[in-house]
Amino acid sequence: MDRLEITIKTVRKIGYYLMQFWGNVLSVDEKTSFYDLVTEHDKKAQDMMIKAIKDRYESDSIIAEEGINEYGKRLWIIDPIDGTINFIHGLPFFAISVAYLENEEPLFGVVHLPVFSETFIAIKNEGAYLNNIKLKILPKKSLSQTVGSSGYSPEFTGRLISKFENKVRRIRILGSAAISASYVGAGKFDFFIARKTNPWDIAAATLIVKEAGGEVVNFDGETPNILERGDFVFTNPGILDDVLKIVKNL
Repeated sequence: MDRLEITIKTVRKIGYYLMQFWGNVLSVDEKTSFYDLVTEHDKKAQDMMIKAIKDRYESDSIIAEEGINEYGKRLWIIDPIDGTINFIHGLPFFAISVAYLENEEPLFGVVHLPVFSETFIAIKNEGAYLNNIKLKILPKKSLSQTVGSSGYSPEFTGRLISKFENKVRRIRILGSAAISASYVGAGKFDFFIARKTNPWDIAAATLIVKEAGGEVVNFDGETPNILERGDFVFTNPGILDDVLKIVKNL
């Protein structure tokens, strides 16, 4: 069983585990603030993924949300639950996100949504897929044809919505960067804008969007470093310039 097969098998196993506690979490801890939360199930899910990796690839390195920061030639980036607040409150938009890199180059990414039984998979130079259906973004010509998404960042999100609200059909906030970005790859969203985003939130989805034919840039329109916390734009290529014009003036 290779790394990708292990990842797909394990994220689905984690998904089954998490569904037992979705909306029924008994203990919640604060990390940096009252809206930055962690549960025992985040930690258990992370442990499940790490064990599956280390049982077969002991020397591989891992960066994971709940306190694991290793760096190496063969690197995994893991978010055991992206959308923890949704998970706690019984909202359906949470996902397990796993990316695998060699020499800082993403080779595959997997984002699994347990509630919807949706598994996004991207393989470098081989495309992106949603439940085995290949994804291909069709270019849009105008913002007026689009539905966009934003992450939640105090003082920033309100300004973003006010700038876009009269130019697009809708702006949606799902509460999961991994899902919102992956939805760009699937054409469900036409752009997703994320501020101060961590590697584990977007590493897998970055490859999904790129392999589906989308663009991933920072707020300056440059290629971002997914190993660093930063600002990201995931977008349909046909509207990249229009989105950046607005984002640069926020």
